[in-house]
Amino acid sequence: MIQDSLGRLFILLAAGIWLGGFIMLGYGVAPVNFGIAESWQLDGVNPSLPEQHVNYRTIGGALTGDSIARLNQIESLCLTFIVLGLAFAWRNQTGSRKNRIIRTFLITTIVILFYYYVVSVGGRLMEIRDTVPIDFGVTDDAMKSALHLEFDRLHKTYTRTASVVMMLLAALFALTIFDGTGNRIRILKKTVPADQS
Repeated sequence: MIQDSLGRLFILLAAGIWLGGFIMLGYGVAPVNFGIAESWQLDGVNPSLPEQHVNYRTIGGALTGDSIARLNQIESLCLTFIVLGLAFAWRNQTGSRKNRIIRTFLITTIVILFYYYVVSVGGRLMEIRDTVPIDFGVTDDAMKSALHLEFDRLHKTYTRTASVVMMLLAALFALTIFDGTGNRIRILKKTVPADQS
């Protein structure tokens, strides 16, 4: 019974923190970084790429990019706890078999997408950002370099993939909660004598 609760706790806590991190990044970090950088008309010199033209978009992007790197570390930890929680569910046969199979499918998909958007897409984004002096003040696609266009494309891919993971995490959260409720009802029914039910 303790391991059942612990497994659920791992999944619910990790999925909740992960979802909260996404929401905070989208609502409380990125728009704040870009908004303040624009309102203060920030510019300066990029110490890693002194030849880069720097404006508020460059600074806001750098701040947000570093925040995303920190979030990725939290996501990795959350993913570990989710997998542990699923292992507990299978070991203890927690919930219905169908529910465990669906959650296994969801978690497997989350693992694949996480690797894709963090390692593959995110790694390439960081490589471009750290090695290519892109002028992020240029907004006309016709005037952007090939690497700038690649950066924009990868950024959209990252955002869309992370959004899919958010939906999968929300589904995982709901399935974990409602499967636990069903189990408690079934256990109570079994313990109540037939003449009292």
